[in-house]
Amino acid sequence: MSAILSQSSEILQKQLLHIRGDFANALWRNFALISLFGVPLSCLRALNTGWLPLYNLHIAVGLVFVGGVWLLPKLTTALKGGLLILLFWLIGLPGAMHFGFASPGIWWLVLSCVVSHLLFRPLVTVLLAVTASLSLFGLALGFIYGYLNVPFSVRSYMTDPIAWATYLTVNFIAFVVVFRTVVSHSAALQAYAQHQFRQWVEDLPLGIVVLNKLGQPFYRNKTAQQWFGAEPPQLNLLLGQQACPLDDSQLPEQRALSGERVQMDNLQLQQGHDARLLQAWGRPGYNPDGALSFGIAVYEDITARKKLEQVKDQFVSTVSHELRTPLTSIHGALKLVLGNALGEPPEKIRAMLEIAELNSQHLIRLINDLLDIQKIEAGELAFDLSRFQLGPWLRTAVQQLSGYAISHQVSFELAEPDCSCWVNADSNRLMQVMGNLLSNAAKFSPAGAVVQIRLQCLENGCRIAIADQGPGIADNFKERIFQPFSQSDTSDRRQFGGTGLGLSISKALVEKHGGTLWFESIAGQGCTFYVDLPAAEPPKTADLASH
Repeated sequence: MSAILSQSSEILQKQLLHIRGDFANALWRNFALISLFGVPLSCLRALNTGWLPLYNLHIAVGLVFVGGVWLLPKLTTALKGGLLILLFWLIGLPGAMHFGFASPGIWWLVLSCVVSHLLFRPLVTVLLAVTASLSLFGLALGFIYGYLNVPFSVRSYMTDPIAWATYLTVNFIAFVVVFRTVVSHSAALQAYAQHQFRQWVEDLPLGIVVLNKLGQPFYRNKTAQQWFGAEPPQLNLLLGQQACPLDDSQLPEQRALSGERVQMDNLQLQQGHDARLLQAWGRPGYNPDGALSFGIAVYEDITARKKLEQVKDQFVSTVSHELRTPLTSIHGALKLVLGNALGEPPEKIRAMLEIAELNSQHLIRLINDLLDIQKIEAGELAFDLSRFQLGPWLRTAVQQLSGYAISHQVSFELAEPDCSCWVNADSNRLMQVMGNLLSNAAKFSPAGAVVQIRLQCLENGCRIAIADQGPGIADNFKERIFQPFSQSDTSDRRQFGGTGLGLSISKALVEKHGGTLWFESIAGQGCTFYVDLPAAEPPKTADLASH
């Protein structure tokens, strides 16, 4: 990492040196040209207003500067900057000593600080600014107390057109210096920003790919170049467990160009005999006018995470299978004892056996839920699909699950469906969904409440609605209610039990059938869960007769 940062710093230093060199060379050349016109102009002004020794100095400085530019074209940037600052002081300070604040010499002192700010260290600029301030303060005291005087009438100087031309030339020079300084300073800030960009983005362990609005490659950071090389990513990227090659239109950055916000969790990057697992996000980019101008994709290497999840899943699966066999045997043995297979147990022993049997059931359900979650995540959950009529099946399901209502002192009320609805589904898996939803509705409803179940026919499907009279779902819990192991708070777990896996499994099972599981709830006013399933074509009359 230190080597990378050093390389980035070297690039920044080269850019800054180049910017400073361009700035010094531009001023060096510009002042040489201006001196060719300024020296004769100063001579004319001096002839019209009265020749002073000051003008000899100005002419000498101008001629030496023009000759230096001609004879010494390859001076270093630092030396050019130092000579420019010296030039400004040789012109500015004597002029201010002769004419005070009426002289443009003060401009030259200020400009020397501006040039120093860009070419030298801050300490040099601070010292130069302090020196200029002290010099101006001394000049002010000199004129105030009469130690310095204007050598001739200012009126003749103010009415002379050549003097005004000289003054305007000096101001033009100042404008050029300030303009060049602002431009160069902006370039330096841009170089600093690019340096930070390299540190923030270039060396991230994430692959970043940007396409312009024409779909052409615009930018890739180092990680993306290492992963994808010079070729387009779709030549290396595979999709899903079946390892299908990605089309150009499926890439997240391409989809982002159409305005999509994309997340892809199952990408494989084939690199020789090795495969790297990636997760990718695609986001559209807009210009200040709101028009789509680029698509950006971020690729993250999740190989290590997936391996860890695989180890975790394998551990959960192994432990669950190893626990389920002895627990099933324990549960069966307890059922036999409670069924008086070994004789009538004493009342106190029966009570303890019932507690043990109840908790063994709870453990078996927990293990089955864990195995189902693992199978769902691995895509290994098997379904036995068949076509059946949902109304009679729902009636049977409510009857079979009525034990939940009895144990929680509530009642299930099934409204008669107003239409016939057929589905193509796994009846056992749907029974698992109904068991989770009805058990939740029963245990969260107060004693004596009624849980209403109704079947509705939609335009292209069927809807099962289960409405309870419980406390409802808090707003801050609604977003994570379908996440595994989610319960609204710890008091729910203590009061109602459960693992928080039921709704997560139910949602996955419904979605595997092409349906959706959703809810409506207002805190304190109960909750209604909806199971929407796609409708199937009813069988023909001959098929019904055969059944």
